[in-house]
Amino acid sequence: MTLDEVVAELATLVDPRMREVNRRHGDDHGVNLTALRALAKRLRTQPELARELWATGDADARLLAVLVCRPKQFEVDELDAMLRAARLPKCTAGWSTRCWRRARTPRSCGCAGWPIPTRSWPAPAGR
Repeated sequence: MTLDEVVAELATLVDPRMREVNRRHGDDHGVNLTALRALAKRLRTQPELARELWATGDADARLLAVLVCRPKQFEVDELDAMLRAARLPKCTAGWSTRCWRRARTPRSCGCAGWPIPTRSWPAPAGR
């Protein structure tokens, strides 16, 4: 899919009520995260598309970019610039956590001054 097709599909998934609730909590996305994950699963890993989605500046597109990126294929400076441009809590948390888990190099995460995840998230029940 091209960037325009993905952005158009994201626009159809936006729920104005969800966007309003998320704004009250300091976020600006309006797409249900389950629907966003389903779209990411269909798109699979696409670093170039992730770069393009991030460049749009749209919260929903940036969240999708986090899901379809491959952090090891980004330069450290590029990752650092992307994280510093993230203004929404979910984008910042998602980007730094995903990069930390995938890259796992101190140079690419910790030394850049990124917020490193300090707590482990519990596994879902049944695992």
